[in-house]
Amino acid sequence: MVNRRNSAPIAACLALAWPVLAQAPAPAAGTIRNWGISLRDGASGRVQVRFSSAEAVPARGGAGGLMPAVWEVSGLRLETFRTDETADFTIEAPACRVNVTTRDASSPGPFTAHRDSDGLRLTGTGFTFENARQRLVVSNDVRIEIRASLVQTQPAKK
Repeated sequence: MVNRRNSAPIAACLALAWPVLAQAPAPAAGTIRNWGISLRDGASGRVQVRFSSAEAVPARGGAGGLMPAVWEVSGLRLETFRTDETADFTIEAPACRVNVTTRDASSPGPFTAHRDSDGLRLTGTGFTFENARQRLVVSNDVRIEIRASLVQTQPAKK
């Protein structure tokens, strides 16, 4: 039996809160906030690549062992490292698919990439990063910026 006298205030609160609750997106099942993973070289133990993001969700069909192999991430930051474990190359994208087994990442959307050591900066739309080959393939709207100090001119011969 429902006590109608006590349920009226609850119904009124739910009626007032419903527009707010209906607009708030519920996190997907298995969503991890502030996701990050550093992958190390098996022989030396040094960090080779680090993936981090604001949010990650296991991708459908991305089965792995104890941990899913493929993740859909938002707010990606991918960093590669030199042998002395200093940062080498950084890729940032609003949304991306990451395979932690192959250490690859791809996105059809916008991204930026940069290497601070030489001032190289890339922007574009759509990319695939192949870690094993240390290769970045950009699909569209490629823009490359190089610091002027990298371009050395030689004096004209007389």
